[in-house]
Amino acid sequence: MKLVFMGTPSFAVPTLVALHREHEVIQVWTQPDKPLGRGLRLQPSEVKKKALECGLPLLQPRKMSEGFEHLKQLDVD
Repeated sequence: MKLVFMGTPSFAVPTLVALHREHEVIQVWTQPDKPLGRGLRLQPSEVKKKALECGLPLLQPRKMSEGFEHLKQLDVD
């Protein structure tokens, strides 16, 4: 099955991994990197880190509405 995974928090990572193992994840959506720490350096979400590690295409829309037109163009089940 071809699908798009949407998630950001660390507890979503095991689900992404399981889906990637059994299905074709054609894209991962997660929130944009956020400034953290004293230096307010941009930090990627755990989902983004895992998606990049797995070589999955990534999209980080600022608003969900910005990505819906893109989503309509994807060939997903």
